[in-house]
Amino acid sequence: MNFWTVTVQLEIENDRGRIQKIKENYLVDAVSPSHAEAKIYKVFEGETNFTVTGVNKSKIIKVVD
Repeated sequence: MNFWTVTVQLEIENDRGRIQKIKENYLVDAVSPSHAEAKIYKVFEGETNFTVTGVNKSKIIKVVD
């Protein structure tokens, strides 16, 4: 397994009722970029206000608890 940084763009409504676009990064443990993207789609299942904008291999080799 490798770690992948997946960038997700979300559209949220702010306090004034305007649609605001924000980007969030997720660290995903997966075997390939498409597997990492599939895991993100599973996390956001049922949501319609997001787009995956990038998947990059991370230099992180291990996460220690």
